Amino acid sequence: MPDTDSPRRSQPLVQAQAGQLDLRRRFKWHEALIQLLLFACGLLSIFTTIGIILVLGNESIAFFTRDQWVNSNRAILSDMDESATSARIQPGKALAAIAESDIIRIGQEVMEISKFHNNHVDIAVIGTGGGFARFCASEIALAEAGLRRPQIINASRAVKASEESACAEQGITPVGFRVGSDALAITVSADNDFISELSFAQLRQIFGEAERWSDVRPEYPDEPIQLVIPGTDSGSFDFFVEAVFDYDSEPILARQPILSENDEQLVGSIKRNPYAIGFFGYAYYLANAADLRILSLDGLAPSASAVEDGSYALARPLFLYSDAEIMRAEPQVADFISYSLANVNAVIVDVGYFQASVDKLAAARNQWIRATNASQAPAIDPATVFGKINMAGSSTVYPLSKRIADQFTDAGYLPMIEVRRGIRGENTIAPHSAGVAVEYNDQPTVSEFFTNTSWIPAIGEFGVIPLINATLMTSTIAMLVALPLGIGAAIYLSEYASPRVRNIIKPVLEVLAGIPTVVYGYFALTFMTPLLRAVFGVEVVNIYNTGSAGIVVGILIIPLISSMSEDALHAVPQALREASYGLGATKLETVIQVVMPAALSGILAAFIVAVSRAIGETMIVAIAAGAGPNFSFNPFDSAETMTGHIARISGGDLSYDSIDYNSIFAIGLTLFVMTFLLNALSRVVISRFREVY
Repeated sequence: MPDTDSPRRSQPLVQAQAGQLDLRRRFKWHEALIQLLLFACGLLSIFTTIGIILVLGNESIAFFTRDQWVNSNRAILSDMDESATSARIQPGKALAAIAESDIIRIGQEVMEISKFHNNHVDIAVIGTGGGFARFCASEIALAEAGLRRPQIINASRAVKASEESACAEQGITPVGFRVGSDALAITVSADNDFISELSFAQLRQIFGEAERWSDVRPEYPDEPIQLVIPGTDSGSFDFFVEAVFDYDSEPILARQPILSENDEQLVGSIKRNPYAIGFFGYAYYLANAADLRILSLDGLAPSASAVEDGSYALARPLFLYSDAEIMRAEPQVADFISYSLANVNAVIVDVGYFQASVDKLAAARNQWIRATNASQAPAIDPATVFGKINMAGSSTVYPLSKRIADQFTDAGYLPMIEVRRGIRGENTIAPHSAGVAVEYNDQPTVSEFFTNTSWIPAIGEFGVIPLINATLMTSTIAMLVALPLGIGAAIYLSEYASPRVRNIIKPVLEVLAGIPTVVYGYFALTFMTPLLRAVFGVEVVNIYNTGSAGIVVGILIIPLISSMSEDALHAVPQALREASYGLGATKLETVIQVVMPAALSGILAAFIVAVSRAIGETMIVAIAAGAGPNFSFNPFDSAETMTGHIARISGGDLSYDSIDYNSIFAIGLTLFVMTFLLNALSRVVISRFREVY
């Protein structure tokens, strides 16, 4: 027998003396080298994955925490020296992002906003009645409607007793201030050549029982009269009904007139129809005199004297209304009304209305003094007024209020920021000239990132939902194409094709996976999109759309699904098929009820891997889907996917450490998490449905 305790040495594989195999392990240098290389590859893969996660995580954290300076496109209007702690800036919606305690930058100086006065006048046109209804509504009703109580009402008539009662229930007492007079203009189209004047009786007839022009006078055309009038919430409507029909609106409404609270729409309806007639404020007639003709009433046309002495039957007063408590609690409201009373006569004629008499304006100023408990009505400097002003009501008074509000703003009523300077070191304080833009530090939150439906980094909109939606849409369309075709091909190759046919078709099918994806992208753009436009219409299908991109992505992943599914089907033991045949099942029944359930884990794994591949596809969607985030569920609209956006942004002029630069990593991390979850789901599915034979 050999000496088993002797030192290890090289021996022949077969020991002739003993006739035994030598099963002891021998060291081989090439095997050790291969093992070392494989181990290094495994470590490299692990460290690469960890590195990618760290980079994505680090840059994503920077995206949510780093200073993201966004230009508000609003310039400082006044110079700001080193000692100044406030500045006035242009009004606009972009300033809605600025609030107290925010950090802003002017030039390269960083400041903290200690107070922000977003001074501006907001005027809503909802009709006089609509204005009083909102003014006198309960806080609960306003909150449910998403509205706020206006501080000032534009009114083309005096407040009604019913409106005063509704206000009283909310502890509000409407106080009116006469600012001028208006005359309702009875107008027809400039193309109307048969009427130039009316009597008051004819006015009642036209807006009442007469249905055709020939009913008014036999020589008028035998054409239907089209009435065009302000809506029932309008003070113009209320005043006309009061003056012409003694408060009875039934005759005029029974004629089914065209109604609108927007006087511009009324003007358009009248000038397009030579048989239409309507009424609205005199200012709107003056602004459209080239397209309209005004009718005199009982021989009188609207004029300052006819309105002042009341000889023109449709003359009416114009008011601003507020509440004494509101005026005392919010001084900017009282200041604006005082400024309006002091300046209205300087602008009202240019607007197209008529001045109130000296006595009526004096009465309005005395009303202001009583409401504010002031000793007199002081001269108002708009530059010293702070706080928002919300107005609502009459479309007739709107042009006048808008003109005064613009003048009020030009005189200094502008948004103002009060700042704390030197928060990044005293040496950063510097003078700033007029015209320097304000930048604000907009740090997107995780909540905003995953809930906002707009992705516009240039204005601080960081909602990834449109990108995720487009990604899921293209992936869903791709799977609707690839899943039935891929599984169908797999079933044919595994169960029906002969070995020779299988050996020919399978490599040909898998050639699709070797075609560059950029070729698929241009195939989608130059073939699939024209095909869809030919089928559904060029007005329906955009040139860039998620539908064609999704279909071609589906074609791309057919080989992946078919290959993995065919392998899973082919691995099912033949004995199961034979047992099924022995029980009398047909081939189709065997495939559907035996083979596919047995291979289900492999088919599901192929499906999930294919979804991950579709989500991660870049070139096809970048070329064919579109180049702008668009939150749309229409497959024929253009939209940008996550990968397409990353490719477009990173391929352009992207500054390092900019807001766009950081955003692509946050998108990339979201994409990584999505594909990771899909792969984790794949493992769970495989382990859950795997059958062992």
